[in-house]
Amino acid sequence: MNTHARRPLPLGLRLALPLALLNLLLALAGGLQRLGGLPVGLSFIAQQALQHHGLLMLGGFFATLISLERAAALGRGFAVPLACGLAGVVLVAGLPGVALGLWAAAALGLLALYLWAGHSRAWSLPLLIEASAALPLLMAVAGQAQGSDFALRWNGSLFLLLTIAGERRELCRLLPLSPLARHGFLLLWAGLLASGGLSLWQPALAARLAWPLLLGLALWLLVFDIARRQWRAKAWAGHTAHCLLLGYAWAAAAALAGLLGLPQLAWHWLWLGFVMAMVFGHAPIMLPALLRLQPRYSPWALAPLGLMALSLLLRALGQVGVAASHLLPCAAWLHGLSLLGFGLLMAMRCRARRP
Repeated sequence: MNTHARRPLPLGLRLALPLALLNLLLALAGGLQRLGGLPVGLSFIAQQALQHHGLLMLGGFFATLISLERAAALGRGFAVPLACGLAGVVLVAGLPGVALGLWAAAALGLLALYLWAGHSRAWSLPLLIEASAALPLLMAVAGQAQGSDFALRWNGSLFLLLTIAGERRELCRLLPLSPLARHGFLLLWAGLLASGGLSLWQPALAARLAWPLLLGLALWLLVFDIARRQWRAKAWAGHTAHCLLLGYAWAAAAALAGLLGLPQLAWHWLWLGFVMAMVFGHAPIMLPALLRLQPRYSPWALAPLGLMALSLLLRALGQVGVAASHLLPCAAWLHGLSLLGFGLLMAMRCRARRP
C-alpha cells in the first residue's frame, strides 16, 4: 500500500494555498475594476485591490505558488509561502510597510531554500538560475518602497522569467546544445540580472536594455526549449508544449511592443500572455506534486489558453483606441473567465492519487 498517498498534506501547504487563491481573487477584482469590468467599489478593501492589483498578483499569488512548490519539493520552509500570502492580505488591510517587510523576508527565505538545496543535494546551473530569481523579487520590493513603478514591474517580471528559464534549462540538459547556445543563454541571464539592478538606480538605461533582453530570451526558448520536440505529443505532454511555445511567442510579442513604445501593452502581454501560459502548461505537473491530485487529460484544457489570447487581442485594440470603452471591460472579463475556467476544469478533472 502506498502510505505516502494517505499521509496528510503539510499544514503550511494547506494554509498557503488558500492564501494564494485569495490573493488571486483580490488581484482579479482589482483588475476588473481598473478596466471598467466592475464598478469601482466603495469599500476600503476594494480600493486597495484596485490600487495594488499587480503587486497582489506578483507577490501574493505567483510568489506564494513558486515558493510553495519549492518548499513542498524540499519538505521544509513553508513559512516562506505563508509570508508571501499573508503579505497580500496585509496589503489590502492598509499596512503596506508590513506587507513589503513580509515580502522582503520571503525573498530572502526563498533564496535560503535554494542555497540549502544546493548545499545539501547538488549544485547545478538551473538551480543557480532559479536561486538568482529571488534577487529580483527582493529588488521588486525595493522598487515599490522607493516608488519606482518600472523597477517594481521589471524586477517582478524577472522573478518569473528567471524561475521559468531555470526550470526549462533543467530540461534542456537532455538536449545537445551548441557552445553558442550555451554561452548565449549565460549572457542573457547575466544581462537580465544586471538590468534588474540598474532599474533601481538608472531606470531609463534599464528600460532600454529590458526589451531587447526579453526578446533574446524568448527567441532562445522558442528555438532551444525541448517543448519544440513535444509539440505532437499526446495528452498532458502535448498540452504543456503548446502552452509553453505560445507563451514564448507572447513574450517575444511583449518585447516587440516594448521596443515600439507600447509599454502597457507589453506588460500585459508578458504577464497575462507569457506567464499565464506557463501556469496553464505547468498546472498538470504541479497538482500531483503539491496536492497529490492527478488531473485526467482533456483537450478542453487548451480552451482557456485560446480565451486568454482572444482577451489580450481585444485589450490591445482597446488600448490603441478602438472602441476602448467597450473592448477593455470585455477583455477584463475574458481574462477572469480564462483563469477561473481553467481552475474549474482542473478541479473537475482531478482525482486523488491512488495506491
